[in-house]
Amino acid sequence: MKSYEIREKFLDFFKQKGHEIIQSDTLVPKNDPSLLFTGAGMNQFKEQFIGKNITYKRAASCQKCLRTGDLENVGRTSGHHTFFEMLGNFSFGDYFKKEACQWGWEFMTKVLGIKEELLWISVYKDDDEACRIWKDIVGIPENRIVKLGAEDNFWPANAPLDGPNGPCGPCSEIFYDFGTQKGCKKIDCNPACDCGRFVEVWNLVFTQFNRVDVNKLEPLPSKNIDTGMGLERMTRVMQGAGTNFETDLFKPVTEELEKLISDKKKSVLNLIADHIRAAIFSICDGVSPSNEERGYVVRKLIRRAYLAGGSDKPFLYMIVPKIVSIMQPAYPEIRDRREDITAVIKDEEERFKNTLESALPKLEELIVQYRKERAIPGEEAFKLVDTYGLPLDVIKERAHRSRYKVDEEKFLKLMDERKNLSRKMSKIEENIFVEGIFTKAPDPPAVDNDPLKAEIAFMAKDKNEVKEAGKGQRVAILTSPQSLKFYTEAGGQVGDTGVLEGKDTSAKILNTYKVEGRVIHDCLIDSGVLRNGDKVTIELDRSRKEHIAKNHTATHLLHSALRKVLGSHVRQSGSLVEDKRFRFDFTHMKKLTPFEISRVEDFVNKRIKESVPLKKEIKTKDVARKEGAMALFGEKYGKEVRVVSIGEFSKELCGGTHVDNTGTIGMFKVISESSIASGVRRIEAVTGDWVGLWLKEDIEDILSQYENSFKMVDSEKDAQDLHKKLEDTIAKLRGIASGKGAATMELVKKYSDDLKPKVIGATDDLIKIRKKMEKRHKRNEAGQIEGQLDKILANSEEYKGIKIIAAVLDNANMNMLRGAADILKKKTKSAFIALGSNAGGRASIIVTYTDDIRGKGLDASYIVKESASVLGGSGGGRKEFAQAGGKDTARLSDALTKAGDIFKERFSG
Repeated sequence: MKSYEIREKFLDFFKQKGHEIIQSDTLVPKNDPSLLFTGAGMNQFKEQFIGKNITYKRAASCQKCLRTGDLENVGRTSGHHTFFEMLGNFSFGDYFKKEACQWGWEFMTKVLGIKEELLWISVYKDDDEACRIWKDIVGIPENRIVKLGAEDNFWPANAPLDGPNGPCGPCSEIFYDFGTQKGCKKIDCNPACDCGRFVEVWNLVFTQFNRVDVNKLEPLPSKNIDTGMGLERMTRVMQGAGTNFETDLFKPVTEELEKLISDKKKSVLNLIADHIRAAIFSICDGVSPSNEERGYVVRKLIRRAYLAGGSDKPFLYMIVPKIVSIMQPAYPEIRDRREDITAVIKDEEERFKNTLESALPKLEELIVQYRKERAIPGEEAFKLVDTYGLPLDVIKERAHRSRYKVDEEKFLKLMDERKNLSRKMSKIEENIFVEGIFTKAPDPPAVDNDPLKAEIAFMAKDKNEVKEAGKGQRVAILTSPQSLKFYTEAGGQVGDTGVLEGKDTSAKILNTYKVEGRVIHDCLIDSGVLRNGDKVTIELDRSRKEHIAKNHTATHLLHSALRKVLGSHVRQSGSLVEDKRFRFDFTHMKKLTPFEISRVEDFVNKRIKESVPLKKEIKTKDVARKEGAMALFGEKYGKEVRVVSIGEFSKELCGGTHVDNTGTIGMFKVISESSIASGVRRIEAVTGDWVGLWLKEDIEDILSQYENSFKMVDSEKDAQDLHKKLEDTIAKLRGIASGKGAATMELVKKYSDDLKPKVIGATDDLIKIRKKMEKRHKRNEAGQIEGQLDKILANSEEYKGIKIIAAVLDNANMNMLRGAADILKKKTKSAFIALGSNAGGRASIIVTYTDDIRGKGLDASYIVKESASVLGGSGGGRKEFAQAGGKDTARLSDALTKAGDIFKERFSG
């Protein structure tokens, strides 16, 4: 049976038993700082297990999980993994032991068709109820039921003695027997033996007690079921494989790896296949390699896999398509992000290759440094492993070659500290199920009033309930009724703020968030004393809320713009939406160029200028996805979702606040773009009035740098440099990127009157510099052409007392042609002038004449157009002066001749 069939059969079976099928949570638990990664199927049901948010009483899922506590065993054993899938069925105060045991047995024997005699059961030694169910109701022979202690068959392990306090319960496990030919081969071998003959495939946890003290367990009023069946282990059983790595989940990957690396050992191939699966799913869920927390784990997995392969060039990225092809039926999101994931892994491999080239010399330096001791200190070995990723085996092998020792005792102590930290971050926080302080609070009704007349219903400070609080104290406050007007911090958007006032008391509301389903205000008391039961008025900071809404809508526009400019691989991987600015994290491998940023800004500002109305609709999740609505990273959605649409270019699932029309945003400006992890970049931006404030600060900084530069212009190069800097400065002040924002003086007047003199001064100096440069250029240009003009005059034709000057100037631009015409007018009293040049591979012409023949049938604009037609070009201007251009430089002389002929035809003097 294929792995995907087991997955489907499990979910279908429990769907028929009345279970809600819940999609796998991401590997990054949402709103749960106690977990580094999702490590169990029950993690996403914590609220239901403590009696909250019960919209269904039965659930089943196939959960993506990641654990790193036994990293050293991966690849060496038959069934240790970092990434794995956990099939589970859950009951929240509904069915209990009897149904859980019966259905587990039915699925194993009837649906999967496993022979009953190959299945064994373990129960907690004091759980007579479970033992009786298995024996008398399910019908398991007593000799295939083993009783184990709390270390093996209680959740959490050994909880009655060691804790933590809170919900807990006995376990019952289903084991598969691989037969007497496996393991220790003893006649009395059973699941209590760890020889490998028996493998646990399903763990049933009966959460029925509340631990309050050592060995003191009180019955829970509502009992729960939490089960977990590892897909990898069950696939091994169903496919008769020797190890998990010989199943269809891994075998195609290890076969592909054999073609890429020289080391064909199974343990090496297995380790690499496991680690890259974990890296792929982590990156897909928004965790890129880095030096911090989750990113550190992903980096370590990739680097361990790279080292194990023994290759001197990147190769891991080449097996991404194979893993994606195996896993995409259940997780289509990895197919959509395949190219991006591949790029991130390849980039990390290249980084590590460069790191190794610097790490190995450091090991050589240590060998020289400690030649007297002839031993590598444990701290140094740990640093090489922890910081540079060198495996201990490599360090020991190189040390042994030099007849050195490695202080492994110290090294192992430091490594254990690191592992303990990792395990601690991967485990559920000790008191995660202990009722929070606000569980004791009332749950008042919520109303839509602002300002809101209410009373203090509950206060907490430092995780303790308090009855009163005075000036300078910061307290969490629940009011009755609660306010629906205040947005509670969620989805990257900050909570709303405002003021709380009593008869003789006032407080600032610094933030608003939700705890235990209640709206809680984080308050700093400015004056007086607040007490439970006090009558108060709370009022929302509407202006701040409006700015936040503008920024939130701008994040949607920015997301759409980035996908349009950079490509469809761009996905949001995080955000922080505040009132003054916002940041937006997204998947992309390269730094954005100034041109790309400009295009993004233009796209967003165009949509703002178009004043596009927003649509906010409630739809089922399935309908929204079919319509192409994008789900944001890490968000959990119910059956019904809120869809925010902006025209045809943005449709996202979102519960945040938004404007009704994009026109109210005003303006949009990117203020920074940076990398925050491999393959993840961050844009910070501002909107509306904050664009002007940001520009004001930026311009003040720039102008202060060049304040004294105006007095130091000695050369043309100095003038050109300063000219460029000032133009850039003024362009920024006048608007957004393309110059379409507010005018300079409007911004100055609105935000800083004292900036006006600086800008005016800068503009005046700019004009002076330009004039200075123009005069110098004109003198230089005149010097270049003046020598040609006397010769041109001498060869000119005369008609009715008028000189016809039609000539080509060498290497002259349009300004030089104009300058030449001015000089010729001064050198002669009466003249018709047609000058041309082919500078830059393009023909240019000017036509003009002296003032004395003005009004005598001449129109320079008409003449230049007719002449330019010879060049395949066009032109225009005034009656007294006109210019033109064309591509056919070879016929420039013909065009000038035609200009002279037209003059003769039209001159009425």
